[in-house]
Amino acid sequence: MKALLIDACPRANSRSRRIGQVFLSAWQARHPEAETETVNLDALGLAPLTGKALEAREALIAAGRLDDPLFAPARAFAAADLIVVCAPYWDFQFPASLKTCIEHVCIRTLTFVYRGSEPVGLCRARDLVYCTTSGSAIGADNWGGDYLRAVTGKLLGVKRFHQISAEELDLPETNVDRALADAFARAEALANAL
Repeated sequence: MKALLIDACPRANSRSRRIGQVFLSAWQARHPEAETETVNLDALGLAPLTGKALEAREALIAAGRLDDPLFAPARAFAAADLIVVCAPYWDFQFPASLKTCIEHVCIRTLTFVYRGSEPVGLCRARDLVYCTTSGSAIGADNWGGDYLRAVTGKLLGVKRFHQISAEELDLPETNVDRALADAFARAEALANAL
């Protein structure tokens, strides 16, 4: 069994990362045989797809060269049994590094194929856990979570999407320690259920 942690948190003291670490620690305690791979998107430094980069990628796919290092993020995503994504809620979504990562994960013939006019996901993961924190309320404007749920479920084949969030952390009336403790408790409860 393999877990993949995608860390899209630019700050060293990220609260979103802490929620993900609490979840993963509890999950690993239930699955001590599991291997965990961590991908830090700041360290990875993926570039957004431009015209030339897209042409080069399509040429590699056409040549069947899916072992190229360019496809390492997609291979890791496809092989994981559990995916944990940690990212702060920024500008009604998440940092651009996470969108860039998803661009590098969505590889025809590796993470999805078309059957007729419908995409069929090839990824093994049954569950994706999205850990996020926000300064204000996320509410109905959960475009980051909604996007991840759609792309990983409808395109990549991940069966279940779970979100653990701690919200309104920058508002003066919020007890931040209590809000984080509640998120940690929900993270542990989810880990024990999976």
